[in-house]
Amino acid sequence: MVMAETERKIQQLDHDVTDIYGRLEEIGKWQAEHGKQLTDLQVSLRRFSATQMRYGNRLDELDAGIAGLGDQLKEMRVTQMRHENRFTEIDQRFDAQDEHLASQDRKLDLIMKALDISAN
Repeated sequence: MVMAETERKIQQLDHDVTDIYGRLEEIGKWQAEHGKQLTDLQVSLRRFSATQMRYGNRLDELDAGIAGLGDQLKEMRVTQMRHENRFTEIDQRFDAQDEHLASQDRKLDLIMKALDISAN
């Protein structure tokens, strides 16, 4: 009876060992599959990282370009202000000329009236 009991325990242990090896084999397959998936994810992450880097570089370029445009706009505003000042000066000179011509026109009207000359 002891021998049969021992034989049964040995068979049970043998079965357990076989089952453990089977499960370890399955675990190995899963680990291999997960390793492949992790490798694929790593490749995708590298590609994503490279794309993000390119976007970052492009944004830096655009930022520099916009900063350059800001400087150009400032220069244009300064030039516009100078032109506006010049136009104001010219406008004032024209106003002075208009006043002078109006004065001359009044004088001419007085002379023509004194000489009794009518304008046609």
